[in-house]
Amino acid sequence: MNSTQSNKLNVGILQCGEVLEIFQSQFGDYNSMIEDKLTTADPALRCHSWRVLDGEIPDPDACDAWITTGSRESVNDDNAWTTGFCDFVTRVAQTDIPFIGICYGMQMIARALGGKVALAEKGWGVGVAISKVYRQTPWMREPNESINLVVSHQEQVVVLPKGAELIAGSDFCPNSIFAVGDHMLGIQGHPEFTTAYSRALMELRRDIIPAPRIEQGMNSLSLSVDGARAFDWIVSFIRSGTLASPAA
Repeated sequence: MNSTQSNKLNVGILQCGEVLEIFQSQFGDYNSMIEDKLTTADPALRCHSWRVLDGEIPDPDACDAWITTGSRESVNDDNAWTTGFCDFVTRVAQTDIPFIGICYGMQMIARALGGKVALAEKGWGVGVAISKVYRQTPWMREPNESINLVVSHQEQVVVLPKGAELIAGSDFCPNSIFAVGDHMLGIQGHPEFTTAYSRALMELRRDIIPAPRIEQGMNSLSLSVDGARAFDWIVSFIRSGTLASPAA
């Protein structure tokens, strides 16, 4: 589905999880969160969603670029849709098609390309996390020393895949953002999440997340969030990747 106009691109949103029904009227679903932020950053993008969590896995060349949602599931699960999605990511990695993995999707890049994903030794990551930017890249539209993103995860990438370049990290999550080549980008944080949604998730999970971590996460919500900046980076990454591809 390569675009006929150079400024318009078709972006496939790979839905790996869904917002709980009790929250959907207020926050929408994960694919709509991402579509809203993507098209705000670049109105020329055209989004199409596939429910990967239901086994709806497209052909790698069905869109000009791909982006994932997060998920409550683990990339280490042994089931049909997880295995099928892992194969999809492996096949996309063999092309020049830009692929952006958010949270679960970042972890799937690692699994598919030989890295390792495991439960974080420090427990749940919730609230707003500050990651130090180690490397300035051409797709970052302005230099930044750090980036603040809402996070919600138990697992994280503990071993980067071969050939990955670390872009940003923190003491809590050393591998917060990484790239593999010029068309695979993984972001552990959720640039599509608002602090209001983060607060709602933490309130819901008070019975499974230790109270001190919840308190820390709630306090962090007063920090500024760089979700819009992250989506500017994502759009720039997509655009630079499609320009580099002979098929674009």
